[in-house]
Amino acid sequence: MHDPLPPGSLLFNRYCIAGLAGQGQFGLTYLAQDQKRFEERCIVKEFAPPHRNVDLLEMQRQSFHQSAAVLYELQHSQIPRFNILFAQENRLYLVRDYIVGKSYGAMLTERQAEGQGFSQAEVMHLMLRSLPVLTHLHRYGLIHQNISPHSLISRHQDQLPVLIDFGLVKQLVIQLQLHPLPPDVTIGNGYEAPELHNDGKPSFSADLYSLAATAIALLTGKEPQELYNRRTRTLDWDAEVDLQPDFARILKQMLHPKPQKRFGSAIQVSRALEPIATAIIHSSQSLQSSSVGIPTAKPQIQVPLQWESVSPPQPPTPVSNLPFDKAVLAPPSLRSVAESPHSPRFYKADPSRESPRVYRKKPKGQKRWGKDLRASALLIGGVAVLAIVVSFRALNWVQTQPLPTATPATNASTAISKNAPNLKASPTQPTREAVSPEKATVDSLQERQKQLGIDFQFVSDLTDEVFYAKRPDLKGKPTSGGASQPELQHEWASMGTDLLGKLETLSPETRGKLGTYQRSNYDKWLAPGNGASLNARELNVLVNKRFGDLFPEQKGKTLSPKTFGQVWYAIAQEELKKLKP
Repeated sequence: MHDPLPPGSLLFNRYCIAGLAGQGQFGLTYLAQDQKRFEERCIVKEFAPPHRNVDLLEMQRQSFHQSAAVLYELQHSQIPRFNILFAQENRLYLVRDYIVGKSYGAMLTERQAEGQGFSQAEVMHLMLRSLPVLTHLHRYGLIHQNISPHSLISRHQDQLPVLIDFGLVKQLVIQLQLHPLPPDVTIGNGYEAPELHNDGKPSFSADLYSLAATAIALLTGKEPQELYNRRTRTLDWDAEVDLQPDFARILKQMLHPKPQKRFGSAIQVSRALEPIATAIIHSSQSLQSSSVGIPTAKPQIQVPLQWESVSPPQPPTPVSNLPFDKAVLAPPSLRSVAESPHSPRFYKADPSRESPRVYRKKPKGQKRWGKDLRASALLIGGVAVLAIVVSFRALNWVQTQPLPTATPATNASTAISKNAPNLKASPTQPTREAVSPEKATVDSLQERQKQLGIDFQFVSDLTDEVFYAKRPDLKGKPTSGGASQPELQHEWASMGTDLLGKLETLSPETRGKLGTYQRSNYDKWLAPGNGASLNARELNVLVNKRFGDLFPEQKGKTLSPKTFGQVWYAIAQEELKKLKP
């Protein structure tokens, strides 16, 4: 076993090692800081292949990318994002997000030292919050294969379980010989389904088995090996803990030795648990309230009274796809970015994902219709009187003001976009730029555009795209002279201001090039001999992550080469520049 990297070591000209986080059969694990992303903490997994062949190392790295592409595609708030696998000094490093929290295995050890374990309510919370994550994985055809108390992290900020240590990574380490391992090493940790011991093909129900085995371990404080009955091939845990009968029945079905006898999906388990969840929670709360005066060393995990079928999503980290010879991280099933000669592609990660089900109480009926109608009539009358007064004063004020003299400067400032909603003054109406708040917003937009050094026409085109995406009914129609015209001008200018705020995050160099980027620039950056430290697959992961943070609404869309595609290429140029030595 080689020595671990000392703190302060810099990997990939980006990741600064803070210290050793773990050491096991499958490699070393470091806590690091990403110097290119505001010192964000991340986890870096190190593999040391038993050879020093540079070409073979690159082949192993690309094979890992191809086989593990689905991991980079995963987008769920309870799954850490996988960022990149790179080679340095004959070692391979896999980077993923860092989760602030504690594993359920560590929590169980702490509680056992104090004579305590996990309650039914806590285990119910864990299962109901973990099952949607498994549903998400299984939709991608991915089986975790390594669920245990140690691969589930209770996240500090919200106590939601986060799933780590995918079995696929361990499989690839073994198959590709990325790290020295004993000849008899296995992926299993004692929580795997029995069919996997006989080299059986894993099914989705194998993850359900492992989750139930994890639940039993937390409830009983014993490992599955301690409870396993070789004769029946089942876990004998009934005498170890007293559970609510329906809950026990569900766990037993999940733990059935025959896969076809288990639940068919994680959704089925969720539906079976939801009717009994409230009863278990109330029972646990009643027990705690009746035990006043009995100290508890560990606070119980708060379990909400309403159960959601899917946890709230976080902002996505999009992935893109090119043919594998261009080394893109997305799976081959997605359409290629290269299908358009100029436009990058920004993908949905999971178009079939269900929307959260929210359970709401129905409002009680009210029988005060007479009073409500009288109140409404008074309110409408008051609003009408107020509108008349305001209109009269506004008209009187307009008639008493002198008309400003139009100048070339003021006329030019109105011509922000040829397609924007009547930003030029109507020839049949006098221009009142000195008193119009909408005009002041347009002026400030143009002034900000000049300060940032962004091309005049590019800002107009980008704002037009956003505006007409929201107002498709106005596209191609004349809007001058309408009563709502000032509001439309203000809306257009507000959208442009918001876009400029996002474009401000780009460097002055790339901001000045917006409107001029082409696909040929992108190909040239990645051409051999230009010193690029990334291939296209790895670069696209970084670009899509940053682009998705700025413009999540573009998820699933083909980017126009004249507007959002320009921003995508600008980010790509910046990411390449960051990684140059």
